[in-house]
Amino acid sequence: MNWMGLSMIAGLISSMATCGMMPRTAGAADAPRDVEEITVREQRVSEAERRAPSTFATEIDVPAMAAPIDTTADLLSQSAGIQVQRFGGLGSFSTISIRGSAANQVPIYLDGVPLSQAQDQTVNLSDLPLDSLARIEAYRGTVPVGFGGGGIGGVVNLVTRPAGSEPQTDLTAAGGSFSTRKLVATHTRRIGENHGLLAHVSYLGSEGDFSFFDDNGTEHTPEDDETTTRINNAFDSVDTLLKTTHDFGGGLGADILQEVFFRDQGVPGPGVDQYADPSLLNLRSLTYLRLRASDLFDDRVDGDAKLFAVYSLQEFSDPKADFGVPLDTHNQTLLAGGSTSGTWHHTAWNEPSWFAEISGEQFFPYNETSTPKDGADQTRVRLSLSVQDEITLLDDRVTLVPSLRYDHLRDELSGVDLAQMPDTAPESTRRDLWSPSFGAAVRLTSWLSLRGNIGQFQRPPNFSELFGNAGSVVGNAELTPETAVNRDIGFVAEWSEPEPMPWLDGARLEYAYFYNNVRDLITFELVQPGKFRAFNVASARVTGHEISTAFEAVDHVGIDANYTHQDSEDRTVDSPEGNQLPLRPNDELFLRPRVFNDWGSLYYELTFIGDNPTDPDNFLVVSSRTIHTIGASVEPLSWLSARIEVANLADADIRDLGDFPLPGISVFGGITAVF
Repeated sequence: MNWMGLSMIAGLISSMATCGMMPRTAGAADAPRDVEEITVREQRVSEAERRAPSTFATEIDVPAMAAPIDTTADLLSQSAGIQVQRFGGLGSFSTISIRGSAANQVPIYLDGVPLSQAQDQTVNLSDLPLDSLARIEAYRGTVPVGFGGGGIGGVVNLVTRPAGSEPQTDLTAAGGSFSTRKLVATHTRRIGENHGLLAHVSYLGSEGDFSFFDDNGTEHTPEDDETTTRINNAFDSVDTLLKTTHDFGGGLGADILQEVFFRDQGVPGPGVDQYADPSLLNLRSLTYLRLRASDLFDDRVDGDAKLFAVYSLQEFSDPKADFGVPLDTHNQTLLAGGSTSGTWHHTAWNEPSWFAEISGEQFFPYNETSTPKDGADQTRVRLSLSVQDEITLLDDRVTLVPSLRYDHLRDELSGVDLAQMPDTAPESTRRDLWSPSFGAAVRLTSWLSLRGNIGQFQRPPNFSELFGNAGSVVGNAELTPETAVNRDIGFVAEWSEPEPMPWLDGARLEYAYFYNNVRDLITFELVQPGKFRAFNVASARVTGHEISTAFEAVDHVGIDANYTHQDSEDRTVDSPEGNQLPLRPNDELFLRPRVFNDWGSLYYELTFIGDNPTDPDNFLVVSSRTIHTIGASVEPLSWLSARIEVANLADADIRDLGDFPLPGISVFGGITAVF
């Protein structure tokens, strides 16, 4: 269990952006020099860069990048600095790591509403929507002012599609290997002059019965090797979203969103010893009301206010104790809160921003197989306050971004006889966290800028670490937050002018070096037979390089590529050199050349992931792997398009985490009609 705790911690790091191909500016060659520079600057500033101008951030255009059966995990895994760990194939439990962080050190949001829960803070990427999204924003190492705290590795924000100005209906049907099927319907329109509507529903399911090589756990005994089929790996999921907008005039507006996600799946366990009975059900309901205002007080203030609520239900059944003890859980979480944020356009060179949020979260555990069945209610009240200033100097060539974040947390345990939990303090626990940071961007030319950031970020202990459970984990209310100091420096070069290379339609090159230290990492240690307790004992250092590029040329050729090298060191292991952090591969490469024209495209993808140790001693190592994928799309009519993709073209035997097999060669296709 010790290595399991270590594999969930290591915190850190920042930066690096990808994607962001900019079209050629029409008429740029005939424009005066000063007008041309302003136009280029406006083109390359994404919404993520506007929010955090010095931070290395990736902004993924979901409609442009998604393949027929892609998931949020697939798109994130194609970005520099981001690692995705999967416990199996499509629909399986998946987690994210940003530059060596643990999964619970990366908060995930939907339109700024937190999806990470205090119970364990880890978000299953398979539970995230994709087809209803316009883009995905991933910030490395720095948490921008518009989000709450708790992010050591960075933060991911999923942004839903806007309501369109013209009525439009999108219908998609897709399917492929292992009885995979997908149906999507989206309708967006304006109602009158002031109302907008977005209605979306999507279904994704699969039997997941792929074949894989099984050595029966005897690596050196080939006589019992066989090819077998994955069992209990089917799933069905449905995601619905309804979003309405209303413009009151005068820069005032309101948005209401309701999202519901449901998934029912089997849990087959490792490949060498598959389980036929465990199952998992997840249900999420997310609601928010947002009021927005722009150009207030003589066009000096933009802001918004939001009320939100998130309900989550997780039911796990393991009647035969395949995972250790019989379980029949029915755990619920309710999160509700409100936030406000805004920007004061004080002067042409000074724009302060603010963010304030207060929320309450309660976790209600229930286990039919335990006595008593109702576990302890666990509550967290959180107040987050942050301020940021954007100072521009020397004709906008230098941008300074100081920020300060304060979080106050109160955690309580109730609804249980505390005499049964003697190691957990009965009184409420209060914490005050401070996270200062500073960033800078220097524009050397119209196409080249330097960036750098330094900041301290903290993750408070979660409920599992503080209060334990009714089984093998004992709580420790004396835990202190994990703390990381993240640093990065690099450059962004972007060309979108036709001269001096008229054949180049657009190009972007980005490099970042990062150096991060994390202390007071939380890990579980054996305190008595069959009992584990969390302690602040670990520390780590992660350094690395990230480079990404994207360009288009001669109107028909494009390349997207990124490479990440990180050197992670577990400083709590007794080793002269310091062992590599578990589940953090040193090298990752993604390459996607493509050719395209007005009626279709053809692409090839190469993904390489280096050796990946799964334990602190680096004794168990998942071998490096290379995955080849090809795909094509055609658009024979303006309203009709089709896509096909062949993944793992070489039919490689892939194990993402130890003995959790991933599918071999897979074929998926889909058709989309737009009316």
